[in-house]
Amino acid sequence: MTRGRDRSGGGGLSIASRFSLLMTFALLVVMAAAGYFLLDKSRRALDQSNRHLLNEIARRTVAEDVARGEEVEALLRGLADGLEGLDPDEVYARLYRPSEGTYRARETAIESGRLHLQRVTFIGDGDPGFLAQYDGRGGVLAPAEPSAAQEESLFGLILMVTAALVAVGAGVAFGVSTQVTKPIEQLVDDVRSISRGNLRHRTRVKGGGEVYHLARQIDRMAQSLEEAQEAEIELGVREREREVAQEVREALLPESCPVLEGYEVVDLHVDAAEPGGDFHDFVEVPGKVIMLVCEVSGQGVPGALVGATARAYLKTELARADGLQTALQQVNRDVARDVRRGMYVTAMCLVLDPLAHEATMACAGHKFPLIRFEANSGKLRLVQPEGIALGFDKGPIFDRSLTLLRVPLEPGDRLVLANTGPVQVVNEEGSELGEKAFYRIIAKNASETPEDMLNGILTALETFAGEADFPADISLVILARSA
Repeated sequence: MTRGRDRSGGGGLSIASRFSLLMTFALLVVMAAAGYFLLDKSRRALDQSNRHLLNEIARRTVAEDVARGEEVEALLRGLADGLEGLDPDEVYARLYRPSEGTYRARETAIESGRLHLQRVTFIGDGDPGFLAQYDGRGGVLAPAEPSAAQEESLFGLILMVTAALVAVGAGVAFGVSTQVTKPIEQLVDDVRSISRGNLRHRTRVKGGGEVYHLARQIDRMAQSLEEAQEAEIELGVREREREVAQEVREALLPESCPVLEGYEVVDLHVDAAEPGGDFHDFVEVPGKVIMLVCEVSGQGVPGALVGATARAYLKTELARADGLQTALQQVNRDVARDVRRGMYVTAMCLVLDPLAHEATMACAGHKFPLIRFEANSGKLRLVQPEGIALGFDKGPIFDRSLTLLRVPLEPGDRLVLANTGPVQVVNEEGSELGEKAFYRIIAKNASETPEDMLNGILTALETFAGEADFPADISLVILARSA
């Protein structure tokens, strides 16, 4: 399979190159405008300087032959007035003392009295001009227009200075932009690495300033994303464990209750927010029915697996019809051998003989007693034989502590087998229901039919809890003698 190229780097110029080009272009525009302004101002300043200097030259040159310089000025201005297309100020202002080889005479422009004006051409650049003399001496030279060579020289100087400044400015801009944008480009690379899933990556920018603070914020963002990813993974694992525990727990529950003449059996199981391995089940043997409610240490998948293991052993041994005590002793040895140390299972087992109207019961460390409701007296009796949990001891202690009790059943009597889940129910304030309150709920509903009694108990538990979740699984089995 061919993979496409990674285009995340983008195209075009880098940040430093774009910054340098923009700065160079801006500097070029500014320097061009400044050069034009400087050329114009320099030309005017040169003209004014020449005007002042040549004025003085003209006055001092002609003043050797005439007593008053004002007379030369008047003569020159009068002469300029007679030249078509020339501004008198232009003629008078552009004056300086001639020297040999400066000009080449062309023709006489005008001659008036003692003042002689001759057209000339400046040697070198070929610019036109005028030579004014008084009595054949003390002449002054006046360009007809500004010197092209001077303007070209000035323009070249300004152009060279502009180019040099633009070049230096471009170099400085590139150097500065490189220093400024280098950490930003590093941050871009860091963010790109993080965006590709490397949430453990951290920025490499050092120093201080806004870029450093931005880098630290990016590091915090990456750390938060990493923590969120780990939490999401953990949540996914927990959710999968919950699903597995739920599937195992559903497999532990009986599909139906046994049907007995003269008796009625109803059951209930409610999952907690975190399902565990608690379960109840029925085992039918010839002439008898065995009922059991078991509670498993631990929750989630471990608790569900321990519960599944204990259920398999219990159903197998109880179905052998070798006696309740013998079956529980063998299950204890199996659980102690196969279940991790520290894990255990409690069990309340009841073997009903419907012909004798008597139940034989055993308790393997179950914390909640068997509750007997006597129809004749209307009172509750608590029955709990001795015994330790399955898996605590590999044999001798468990065998010695296990005892059996016989419980007679009169018409209307009720037997309730339950785990500790109901008494652990808490309300929205965090208060626990407790055993005494649960006994009162059973007594209040004991005169109802077994189905209504079970529904009444569940309704009372839900009413007490309100919006709070059940903290533990609830398993209930009710056996009622009808006749």
